[in-house]
Amino acid sequence: MWFGGELLSLGAIFVDVWASAFTHLHPFYYAFVPYWTLILGALCLSPLTVLLPQLIKGELSWPSKEDVRNEWIIHGKTYDLTPFYDSHPGGSWALRAAKGSECTGLFESYHLFIDREVLLKMLDRYEIDTGDRKAPELSMVFHDDFYADLKASVREYFNGKGKGAHKMTWPYLTYNLVAWATMWSMIYGILFKDALWCIPFVGYLSCYLTGSIMHDASHNALVSSPTWNRILSHAAFPYGINVTAWQIQHIMSHHIYTNGEEDVDLFHFDPIVTLKKGEGHVNIVLHVIRLLLVLSTAVVHLAIAVPYGLLFGQIDPVPGHRMYDRVKAINAHRAELRREMMIELAALFAYFAVCWYQQGLIKGICVQMSIFTISSYIFSFFTQVSHLQEECFGEGDDLKKLSFAKRQVATSMDFATDSFFWSLASGGLNTQSIHHCFPSVSATQLRDLYPTFRRVCRKHGVELKEARSMMDFIWGFVQFAN
Repeated sequence: MWFGGELLSLGAIFVDVWASAFTHLHPFYYAFVPYWTLILGALCLSPLTVLLPQLIKGELSWPSKEDVRNEWIIHGKTYDLTPFYDSHPGGSWALRAAKGSECTGLFESYHLFIDREVLLKMLDRYEIDTGDRKAPELSMVFHDDFYADLKASVREYFNGKGKGAHKMTWPYLTYNLVAWATMWSMIYGILFKDALWCIPFVGYLSCYLTGSIMHDASHNALVSSPTWNRILSHAAFPYGINVTAWQIQHIMSHHIYTNGEEDVDLFHFDPIVTLKKGEGHVNIVLHVIRLLLVLSTAVVHLAIAVPYGLLFGQIDPVPGHRMYDRVKAINAHRAELRREMMIELAALFAYFAVCWYQQGLIKGICVQMSIFTISSYIFSFFTQVSHLQEECFGEGDDLKKLSFAKRQVATSMDFATDSFFWSLASGGLNTQSIHHCFPSVSATQLRDLYPTFRRVCRKHGVELKEARSMMDFIWGFVQFAN
């Protein structure tokens, strides 16, 4: 009888919490409450249900920095670049993030304005002997005539325009500063003036800053200073993603192995949504509902769940593997970048604590999740849809046969490439194919560069994929994800 009474009391508390949640939400969000409850409940309980049992069994993974070799592998040769930290034009952070990995793709795609032969010769002084350990074989050709022509055309475009001309222009920087100031003024209004009408605007602005400032800065494409790029990469805080984890996911994985087995972007929501051809098909209505629910927490996943998994290295019971274990050098990345990841996560929860203190726990969670939902939908549209199209995967091993640059073009679907509006609204992310070839060029420059890019592609017989209409673009993603 006592046990039954306790269950009734817990049930009453649960009903009260749900009732309170609905009073703080716009009706638009009512359908999300069960899914949010499931996701947040699983996260809150996971220290007891996942971490503790795996800790007892010795299954948690906690790589040490002492176990990471001071090695960078480029074109089959192994280098120790630690003496180059202080003088690297791209800053020490870029080198640290790639430590312990095969980084030929990074070398080729980020050093656009320096002769590659000069760079390779300069690296000779840092080459080390690894004895019997052989460097891994390259998975693709990273330098070919097509890529050489593309690089030459971009250098010619910026020739005579001054140092740093390929970074974000001052008008765009000013526009983004206004967007950042507006976002924080609205956050203040939500927290202290109960201005809940600001929620959708904060959701959009945070996503815009993620796609524009954070994205450019994470590629060292925002400004010329690596230090300022690192600082400004956090511009979308507190409703952006974990920037350090993004370095692993986006720079080290997605940008090099786009739409391949090492591209972790394909497996974020596996097995609920399996982003692989011919797998996970369900009724189209159920699929749309599934997508609407899963994508509503995309930013929360990248801001909290991903760094949480990378920090503790637990085996996620749903997909059955550790976070980003498809990345070959994942333990090196986790060990090297752990401190920055923890600081970001701690800062985010400190902000949440202020929100909950000011608004109360239930209302605070409802407000945060409402903002994250808006941000997640826009983020997913601008960052994922371009690559997750059936035409961007080829047949069989087609992608594996392509050189690096040709693969970047083949795995991207661009849209409205001549449109100033879409370039501005997306932060330049409507031209993913050229961005993947030249990540160190600000995405805000790509609309003007695109005609040159298109001309070189035609010269080499490389097919550009451009969506016929916005409806085709969106529906292509919906169908492929099913």
